[in-house]
Amino acid sequence: MDAMDARGLQAEVDGLMDGLRADLERLAAIPSIAFPGFPAEPVREAHGLLVGLLKDAGVERVERIDLPDTAPVIFGEIPPPTPDAPTVLLYSHYDVQPAGDEKLWKSPPFEPTPVEGGLRARGIADDKSNVIAHLGMLRAFKGRPPVGVKIVFEGQEEYGSPFDDYPPTDPERFACDAMVIADLGNLRPGTPTLTTGLRGASEVVVEVRTLEEPRHSGEFGGAAPDALLVVLKALATLHDVHGDVAVEGLRREEWTGTRT
Repeated sequence: MDAMDARGLQAEVDGLMDGLRADLERLAAIPSIAFPGFPAEPVREAHGLLVGLLKDAGVERVERIDLPDTAPVIFGEIPPPTPDAPTVLLYSHYDVQPAGDEKLWKSPPFEPTPVEGGLRARGIADDKSNVIAHLGMLRAFKGRPPVGVKIVFEGQEEYGSPFDDYPPTDPERFACDAMVIADLGNLRPGTPTLTTGLRGASEVVVEVRTLEEPRHSGEFGGAAPDALLVVLKALATLHDVHGDVAVEGLRREEWTGTRT
């Protein structure tokens, strides 16, 4: 893209911002909480709103993926403009965490409220503004971007669902040359940030056996070795007295914060 095209695209995006903000406020006002015990209707309402917005943005193929006990997944596709053009998969999710104790909020969680530099509402950053960012790209290119596009808007990311394991079972549907997973934050407000690596996480199951059979803790506590104490002692060795990770060989970098 040359400088003239870039300026034209910037002007196009600037002209879209008011409409995108209005759509973000509409979406953020929907309490789309896909947790057990919460009503399913708001989740379906958010799904329906996004399907309509995608179609209005020029996505002709919009499908619904239904999995057991899972909020519907939105799948959309725009074919590559040329045979050699790459395909980019855009991922976000439209569900949010429960609001918790609403008395602790400075404003009602599902009433988008202007604050310095943006809006405040439950889920507006995780992940509804990112959903709208994808929508803004489609509008900026009038539904005909220079690459093929696949769109995946999940409806139950926060709680988890069978969709976590579904994509490998349908590889052709999700095949692409690159993914843009808009489910992260920026380095600081107003600074667009492309994240290429994260710390990640792992889960392990640790089993400790100190006796061949159970013994009543009231009668044998202290005299018999306690498996729980063994586990606690092992966990305590992972950090030093300052709270720093004490595992030898891990890379260390000083954290200077996000606003330097």
